[in-house]
Amino acid sequence: MRIGSSARFRRVYRWPVCQSGSPAMSPPPKPRWTDYADFSKMAAQLFSATNRRPAALMSASANHQVLNAFVRARWLAVTLRSRRSLRAHQDQGLTRWCDHVRESFPHHDPDTLTMSKPALMANFSAYNQERLSADEVRLSLASGRVHPDVSCGTSTGTSGNRGLYVISDAERYQWLGTILAKALPDVWRRRHRVAVILPQNSALYQAGNQSRWLQVQFYDLRDGPEQWADQLVAFAPTALVAPPKVLRWLAENADRQHLKPQRIFSAAETLEAPDRRVIEAAFGRQLGQIYMATEGLLGVSCRHGTLHLTEDFVKFDFEWVTNTLATPIITDFSRRYQLMARYPMNDLLHLQDEPCRCGSPLQAVREVVGRQDDVFWFGTTMVTPDILRNAVLNADPTIDDFRVQQRPDETLLLCLPDSLGDAVRTSALNGLSAALERRGVRVNIVPTRLETDDLFTRKLRRVERLRG
Repeated sequence: MRIGSSARFRRVYRWPVCQSGSPAMSPPPKPRWTDYADFSKMAAQLFSATNRRPAALMSASANHQVLNAFVRARWLAVTLRSRRSLRAHQDQGLTRWCDHVRESFPHHDPDTLTMSKPALMANFSAYNQERLSADEVRLSLASGRVHPDVSCGTSTGTSGNRGLYVISDAERYQWLGTILAKALPDVWRRRHRVAVILPQNSALYQAGNQSRWLQVQFYDLRDGPEQWADQLVAFAPTALVAPPKVLRWLAENADRQHLKPQRIFSAAETLEAPDRRVIEAAFGRQLGQIYMATEGLLGVSCRHGTLHLTEDFVKFDFEWVTNTLATPIITDFSRRYQLMARYPMNDLLHLQDEPCRCGSPLQAVREVVGRQDDVFWFGTTMVTPDILRNAVLNADPTIDDFRVQQRPDETLLLCLPDSLGDAVRTSALNGLSAALERRGVRVNIVPTRLETDDLFTRKLRRVERLRG
């Protein structure tokens, strides 16, 4: 049985259904184009007319690949108008992907191939076209290049085990065109200045700076704002991509008279309500999200601010952890150089039942709740990060920062800033205790002072299970 129609890919997927039995959504506006060739030709003319600039570092062929990917992603956005059409598109993509796997990876059966991070890292060469080993890739990380036309990179290692990836230049340009189509769809009308503040640079971001449509400036988060804050303001980005803790720091400390991005995207960490409120109030802009990992581009916010999974390029299945939270299992049918098949992520997603106002059939995500690593266990009782987070935040509206940490002996630490009064601290302690007791958990909670984190050298995790 083909992977595209396999029951294995259907069994854990849920989609909200109206009483009539049809998908619970309103279709997007009818597209003005009915022929992909006409649409592609029109887009190419617009790009060439509005982006006549000095020759970029990227070759004409590479620019053409970016344009093709941009046009394809925009075409899919206006033509995939229902879950039925999306599934048909996925089945076609999965069928082509299966044919590629059988030809290029004859030792794998695409209908039964199941991957995991430990399996990938233990036998890395079995999952990429040139049979590159993990050691070969690690030796090339400094340059970011394994071969002249193959890039490599690594994750930040939040889970304690750094992941690796390899990607061909063709796929790198495809990634750029796709993310532009989803995050900056007006790039054909104006040349954006994009500031990216993350712990490490990547060949993926470098591809953007080599194109004719973008000016991308990368700032190393680990250097601290004293090294790049003034440069960032001088760059005057039209689009800003950074972890929520950095966006909040900029909202509270930066020269906002001169730092006025039109688009702001949270990335790389869990976005929480207190941070969103501060960021949006300071910049006066809706905060979007880019959900991306070593495993690929997994989601981008639409114009209404709703995070949508990239189901037009990735097949998502879900393992349900609770009635409302699920872990995604991904098969990327757009990639060829490195396989990503039935690969379980470490994230917990709260999927949105109701359709988004934008009308897209792509699955909407209410919240990326956190990581499975940070689910708290008390014997056989599981408590997910959203329950702990909401218990503290709902205790008092003045709480805008905290930490809840579980020690190996199951004792909890509740860390709150000194600026909060005793009444607020007591309310938070009682709220957390009550939330746990409702789930049959009685545990020692130790209130303590919130120490100032070094926000720029480690990921911010307000709910964290400590390792012994």
